Amino acid sequence: MPVGVAIVGPVGSGKTTLFHALAGRGSDGVGMVDVPDGRLSRLADAVHPKRIVPAQVRLTDALPGSRAQRIAAAREADAVIKVVRGFGPDPDPAGDLEGIELDLALTDLATVEKRLDAVGREVRAGRKRGAAELAVLERAKDHLDQGHGLATLELDEESTALLAPLFMVSAKPSVVIANVGEERLPDGGDLAQRVRALAGERGWAALVVDAQLEAELAELEPEDAAAMRETYGLSGSSLDAVARAVWDASGLITFFTAGEPEVRAWPCERESPAPIAAGLIHSDFEKNFIRAEVTSVDELVEAGSMEALRAAGRLRVEGREYRVRDGDVVFFRVGR
Repeated sequence: MPVGVAIVGPVGSGKTTLFHALAGRGSDGVGMVDVPDGRLSRLADAVHPKRIVPAQVRLTDALPGSRAQRIAAAREADAVIKVVRGFGPDPDPAGDLEGIELDLALTDLATVEKRLDAVGREVRAGRKRGAAELAVLERAKDHLDQGHGLATLELDEESTALLAPLFMVSAKPSVVIANVGEERLPDGGDLAQRVRALAGERGWAALVVDAQLEAELAELEPEDAAAMRETYGLSGSSLDAVARAVWDASGLITFFTAGEPEVRAWPCERESPAPIAAGLIHSDFEKNFIRAEVTSVDELVEAGSMEALRAAGRLRVEGREYRVRDGDVVFFRVGR
């Protein structure tokens, strides 16, 4: 399954313009976005596959309307793009970001209060194992009561695990987009600097994008679009930067398969055992896993093919306990 990403923002922030720039004008609220990865093109140049398949994210444009409608998309997503307005009259992107955070915090507060009531009754009835969860819920409620999202609440691994079943939306990995007018390119000026500071305090990446400009550039030939970006001091596609930032925020790693039929990037949970990674390709691969033959992008590019590495005895042979790493190129051996 691709990484699910919701794009949210106040009315007038340009979030839908950004959505269409990323997903294409024909997309109706949901679209697939390729994740740029230079390693994929290097592998393709080496092995000359029939097709190249990048990793993708599934982007959903949150519906306008009530807060509940706006938050629904974010709750179901793995990561969230938060768009704030840095163009037009009297922009206040930092205020927009704080408003988004308050909406998410209020949503989580309602969830926590409901669970707190249930766990409190269980603890009072003598269920001692609920005491730890009760303590975490009380901390979360105090934090949310102040209008702060859970991204700024320090929690240890055990506390985070206790809250995980509640799918706290204000704790979702996030990327903040300061959507500016072309006059504020390339760095967004003082307005964007304040947004970067707020995002940084929460551990989020923040990018400056002119969504309207990028939507127009997407209609041009790549060479013409690159030349136009240079006139604004932009070194590359802002849309590529957004897709990459969202991928990084998701916490997933990428491994590759590379051969004549195709070169493909596969999203994978960090520290996944080799059979689990194999199962992403086909469910039968996990249960019939025998071994993984592993190399790096650099080694495969130098050799030109997995076969050449195998003939030279340069492929690492790994068993069921091997943890797949970011950048691995893998050939899985499976039984029937």
